[in-house]
Amino acid sequence: MSLGKRLKALRKVRGFKQRDLAKVLGISENTMYRWEADMNAPSDEDKKRLASILGTSIAYLMGETDEPAASKEATVRKDSIRHFDQWIEIPVLDPTAIACAGRGNGGMIEIYASAEKTILLPIDVVGNISIDADKKPFAVLVEGDSMEGAGIPDRSTVVVNPAEEVYDGDVALVCFGLQKEWAIKWVYFDTKDGSVEIRSAAPQYKPRSFTKEEINMGLFYIVGKVTLLTAVPRKGI
Repeated sequence: MSLGKRLKALRKVRGFKQRDLAKVLGISENTMYRWEADMNAPSDEDKKRLASILGTSIAYLMGETDEPAASKEATVRKDSIRHFDQWIEIPVLDPTAIACAGRGNGGMIEIYASAEKTILLPIDVVGNISIDADKKPFAVLVEGDSMEGAGIPDRSTVVVNPAEEVYDGDVALVCFGLQKEWAIKWVYFDTKDGSVEIRSAAPQYKPRSFTKEEINMGLFYIVGKVTLLTAVPRKGI
């Protein structure tokens, strides 16, 4: 039995409609259709997610075993996504695009619309949802090990919510410098002089401060608070 046929059969056993499973994965219904029709194959990352959601193994999906190895309940059950008004579709954005969008540079609306991938999350874990189109939550891929000490490993995905207020010691996505660099850092405010300091969890990365004047010049701003982390477990050595 092909991957597509196994995927389709297991989806039906788990009680998912094609569009529902596509929503959970953050892909289009057409992509799901093409996978099940064996017109295209999911990436290795998507195979892992499918196996987790459907309570099976990659080996079963790939036809390497006929044992689904499925638990009685899949990781994400059908009834847990029944009411989509309690969930929100989060676009996964390109960091470069976010930096270019900066304050006063046209906003985020077009960038949200251009996102090729989305993830479906419960609203409760995302935080406040703003009616302002430029303050909608989004996800972004973390590159680098500077925040591993804060529980944010390299290649993990974080959800950023611009509508959530950032306080001393919070993790936030910041944008700074003439080149509009972006980074995930701890943020600290100096109420006396209006400056802001960003810190990494790794000691080899020195803190960096921005004066009130630099902030007013647009050389530093906080894009949004990091409210959620989704990470792929690493293999043992």
